[in-house]
Amino acid sequence: MNVPRIHPFMTPEEARQTVDRLHLGTSPIVHPQRIVHAMKAERPALSRANGWLADHIVGLAGTMAFFYFLALLIGSWSAWQSLIQGDNGFDPFPYAFLFFVLGGIMQSLFVPTMLTASNRATERDRIKDEVDHRAWSHLYGVNDEQITILRALAAKLLDGAPPAGTGTGA
Repeated sequence: MNVPRIHPFMTPEEARQTVDRLHLGTSPIVHPQRIVHAMKAERPALSRANGWLADHIVGLAGTMAFFYFLALLIGSWSAWQSLIQGDNGFDPFPYAFLFFVLGGIMQSLFVPTMLTASNRATERDRIKDEVDHRAWSHLYGVNDEQITILRALAAKLLDGAPPAGTGTGA
């Protein structure tokens, strides 16, 4: 039975095992988007929906449009309570309800949402780090082989012997 993880932290060994389990090809080059997509597919539908919603809420809340919306909301609220309604506004304590909405409700909703989105981004980054490590390790191995071949060719050229497979020329 596949027990869902409570904490999203993934150790480097767990990231390695996840990439090994979900990588379908034989190539040492791994596509991180495919691994992340396969990880998402393994999750229950509710978990995927919650993650999608958290990512999009944080994506919207992190824009200047949302900042301008909040500035307009606070400015409108201030004008309505102070200038238009005077002391007869629906909020008997000026700005108390505004600070309750912005300070209490929005923070209690945004903080867990931001942490959820951050945890999801961290998980994706760990997978990408593992994939990058594999790709660079493979490329370093290829480079080491090429350097070995070039050194052998250079040694043969310096000794005056023609490199293997070149023939004697005509």
